[in-house]
Parts: sequence; structure tokens; C-alpha cells
Amino acid sequence: MRSRRRTVSPLVMPGLAAALTLSLPSIATAQDRLIGTGVLAVGGTVDAIRFGGVGFQQPGTMGRDSTRLKQIEQFSVPVSLALPLGTAWTVDVQSAFTYQRLTYAPKLGAGDTEQTSTLYGPTDVRIRATGRLFNDALVLTGGVNAPTGQTELEASALTVLRATAAPALGLGAAPVGAGPSGTAGLVLAKQVLGWAVAIGGSYEMRGKYQPIAAIAAGAPSTDFQPGNVIRGSVGLDRLIGGHRFSVTGAVDLYDDDELRNPALPASAPAVSTIRLGPIFTTDAQIQFAVPRLREFVLWGVNRFRTRYERDGVEVAGTSGNYFDGGLRTSIPISATTDILFTGDGRVHTGLAINQGLATSGVISGGGTIGLVKRAGALTFQPYLRGQGGQLRPRIVGTAPRTAFYGASAGLVIVTRF
Repeated sequence: MRSRRRTVSPLVMPGLAAALTLSLPSIATAQDRLIGTGVLAVGGTVDAIRFGGVGFQQPGTMGRDSTRLKQIEQFSVPVSLALPLGTAWTVDVQSAFTYQRLTYAPKLGAGDTEQTSTLYGPTDVRIRATGRLFNDALVLTGGVNAPTGQTELEASALTVLRATAAPALGLGAAPVGAGPSGTAGLVLAKQVLGWAVAIGGSYEMRGKYQPIAAIAAGAPSTDFQPGNVIRGSVGLDRLIGGHRFSVTGAVDLYDDDELRNPALPASAPAVSTIRLGPIFTTDAQIQFAVPRLREFVLWGVNRFRTRYERDGVEVAGTSGNYFDGGLRTSIPISATTDILFTGDGRVHTGLAINQGLATSGVISGGGTIGLVKRAGALTFQPYLRGQGGQLRPRIVGTAPRTAFYGASAGLVIVTRF
């Protein structure tokens, strides 16, 4: 069960994120105990989000009228497989099947007849290889993105994506592909004055279809030819008394992206060029040593995105700050069963470039209760989650604020072989 949702830029695939995760000697040593053991995880999750009042007022695009978003429902089946290759290398594969349904109504004054649109299918298949070399002092990561998700969307499906891709809601991966892409990275780790220090870097060659990236950035078009990404990071980790503290700082640097007119041939010149500004991410957590608790962790992730440039000119309203944080704990009630509790909050300024859901700010909170039940080689993790808050579009003038609430349920089954 993922009781913690990291705020990772949608432009960065999981292989890149893994290359920059703290690969410190103390962590890698713990991972060595799994050598020779494969891990397969299969889950099923159901999410429902309801917007209060008359619904969230979503601006129209491409000459269409605005709508009022009423409800989002999602069902997802994620699958992941990790296999060791010898004592130093691990290969993992991730994918999911996702079904999303959006219920919406016409703009105010145009009637209350509700309509639904759906978006469903597999996500891309992401394959990653990770090697720990020289007594875990060097960690290499290489990944590829197999384009099994959709790369062409009809207008109704795009309407769904514009809602479900919103960072404010924290929903899982949409069934949309990014085209072929790949990433390579390395992390150097060393003990310095009692601290485990890791310095990482990676380069990502992005695919040709990035509608989620365009939507989350408030770009004027989703026909988006993305540039590549360079990321650098520094991480620190150590014990403080009986507690463990870790912090990571990272920066993402972007190449030029091209916006194209879908009505013109692919060989036609780009409509405009966009360069996303650097994105700075800080991720910190402290794991407290609390008697009779298996885990007690306080965590926080802050991401600040600077303004982007369009045709060499900075665009006002395209910078914003995104903070997620919370607490998670695991309480053993028997030798084979733990109870999980989490509490988390989200404070996003959003972007002021438009008042759509994908660029909306938010203040929200949520909580999860779950079980971890071990039975031989199998582990069962059922959970229930609730969340609620207020969406706050950040736009010049008066934009309506909208309350929302949601519920989730799921089951994850993990086996080692």
C-alpha cells in the first residue's frame, strides 16, 4: 500500500526518480538481504472524488464551453515485478490498467443535465535496471519506457485527462502513454563525518507525447513535442540518537519543448517553443525510534517550479509551490499482523496561468487505515482512505473556490519467490 504520495514532476519517469533516490550504504546493505529473492506485487484500488456546490467550474478549450465537474471515479490494477540478477543487479518492471470516469454538467445557466466521459487502458510499461557496485559506493540505473499507453486521445478522453491529471487530487497514473523514452543515471555514495552522503545525476530522453506534462504546466496546447531533462541531486542520511534523518535536494533542468498545431502536418514548423524553468525539490523525513511501534515516520516534500519561457519570454503566472507532508505509523498487533495509520496534508499554490483544475491550488488533508497480514511468502495489505479539502484557483480576479471530498479502498498482494 502506498500510504505516501511523493510530489514528483510528471515530466520525470520513475526510472529517473529511482536513479536519484538516496542509494546510501546503510540502505543498500539492508537491500542485500533480498538477494536471490524476486518480488511480485499486484493491487486493486478504487477512488471516488466528489466536488461540492455546483461543481468545479472548468474553463473550456479550443472554443468549447466551460463545464462543471461533478465527480471522478477511478479503478486501477497496478502490477510490479522485481528480479535480482546476481548479487549486484536488479531489474524491475511496472505497469497498470486504469479506468477513469468523469461526470460533468454544462456551465451555469445552461441546464443541469449530467454527462459522463471515460478514459481507460494500460499505462506504459516501465523497465528499470539498477546495479550496486564497488561495495555500494556507486549505483547505476538505466530505464526504458515501452509505449503501451494511449498516444492519441479523442476530445472526450482529453476532457477526462484534464481533470484526473490535477496534482491537487493526487490520483494515480492515467492510462496515457508518453511514447518511447529512456533514462540513465548514477549515484555516488560515501560516508562523511558520520553522514551517508549521496550525489546523483541523470539524463532523460523523453517520448513524443506528453499531454499530462502540458496540462500540469498550463501549456496552451497538448500537442507537445517535449525536450529532454537533466536532474542533479544531493542526499544526506544519518542516525541522530536512535532516530534516522534523511534529506534530499534536487533540481530538474529542461530542454526546449515545441507546441504544434494538430491540424498541420508533422513536418510543419512549431507554433511556439516553451522552455520550462528549473524545478527545485526538497524531500525530508525522520524515522523515530518509538517503543512498540514498527514504524513512526514524519515526512515532507516541497517542490517549487519557476516560470517557464515561451519563445524566449517569461510567462507570468507559471511559477508555483507544491508541498505535501504527513505522518505514517505501523503498529504490530501480532507476529504476522500490523495496523497502518497515516495522516497527510497538501498545500499547493497552483499556477495563475488559468483557472483549470490541473493548475488549481489546494489545501487538503487525508488519512488512511490499513492492515499488513503476512502468511508465508504472501503479504496482504488492504486499506481504506479518506480525504477532503478546498480547491483554490490562483488567477487574477475572483475565481470560485470549491470544496471536494474523496474516498479510496484497495488491496495489495505481495509475494516473494
